[in-house]
Amino acid sequence: MTVSPHKAEIERQLGIIRTRAEELIPEAEWLTKLERSIATKTPLRVKQGFDPTAPDIHLGHTLGLRKLRQFQELGHQVVLIVGSYTALVGDPSGRSATRPPLTEDQVMANAKTYMEQFFKVVDKDRTEVHWNGDWFKKMSFVDILKLASQVTVARILERDDFEKRYKAGEPIAVHELLYPLMQAYDSVVVRADVEIGATEQKFNLLTGRDIQTAYGMEPQVILTTPVLEGLDGVRRMSKSLGNYIGVTEPPSEIYGKVMSLPDRMIERFFRLATDADKAECDDVARALADPGTNPMSLKKQLAHRIVRMYHGPDAAESAQLQFEKQFSRRELPSEMPVVRVESGAFRARDLLMRAFPGEYTGSKAGALFKQGAVYLDGERITDTGLEIRLGDGGRQEAVFKVGRKYAKVVVGA
Repeated sequence: MTVSPHKAEIERQLGIIRTRAEELIPEAEWLTKLERSIATKTPLRVKQGFDPTAPDIHLGHTLGLRKLRQFQELGHQVVLIVGSYTALVGDPSGRSATRPPLTEDQVMANAKTYMEQFFKVVDKDRTEVHWNGDWFKKMSFVDILKLASQVTVARILERDDFEKRYKAGEPIAVHELLYPLMQAYDSVVVRADVEIGATEQKFNLLTGRDIQTAYGMEPQVILTTPVLEGLDGVRRMSKSLGNYIGVTEPPSEIYGKVMSLPDRMIERFFRLATDADKAECDDVARALADPGTNPMSLKKQLAHRIVRMYHGPDAAESAQLQFEKQFSRRELPSEMPVVRVESGAFRARDLLMRAFPGEYTGSKAGALFKQGAVYLDGERITDTGLEIRLGDGGRQEAVFKVGRKYAKVVVGA
């Protein structure tokens, strides 16, 4: 059997590519593409798409972004797709109901924030960026029919999420069936050699291979990444679920959110959400297995590291000091929003809504009280109708805390 003259370099690159990856599909084709890329000095075109359904990129997204950065460091070409049109549909992967539709204006407003966030991780100078609206808005209905003819309804309904919804009698809108075809067509347009996506994207990624073949192209190979859990440690990190850590959130907010993670997620976040190498992650695992270890110390290391990755070492130090001041020493933050109100008696729920203007509806505020998430001057309160008198012989100010957020209400103009 002939041994490739590039065997050592192929193995080196594969070793790096496999780190923090779930699957390489199909592996034999990966070897062929890498062999050809190295032999001809032609970079692989490595694609990943992001739908701007909300303005924040979160730590779950960075699993793919940091993998893209690895490909750049190996000399390959990264191709980012901003899903300005796929976001109008909304990826149904892993969902049990149809996404609420977004307007084009909402999508474009969200998309404007994406560029800055992408380039906190990937190298801007070595990245192609495309907006898929650039080709979808030019497609005729005949073009769409040609694309739709490449996949059967039976094949689409093989997807776990569609199959479950169909059997449960839950509605599936026709436009949702088009989503995997749209993502696949992106791969045709940019001539992707590789596509990266989370494990829940596997059907869409495989559809990309089918559609490229139908359009006369060599099919892409696939790299899937794990799905990172959100703040509860159970459900996937998601903008729509609101359980995410955004990479451009203030350092103190990122630090506080990491500190709220369940202890059992510490090792997993070290392995998936940080730049720690395997040896350091293994050290964390051993420390957590030691009954004498206080998980809080490791969680602080985790929070510090994540803030440092996206905001720098000074911000990480400041966020840690602020957290310790607020929570470890039970002191109030040195700065917080201040809302001024007139003198009078207020129901607790109404005053909370005044303290955080525009943030909570009446029902959401009520739910926070029921969950025990509301503190007034350091004391948990659960009674939404509790009377709070400000001014006229009562207190002159009140400090609310909800989660890691504080707001002060004071009397006066």
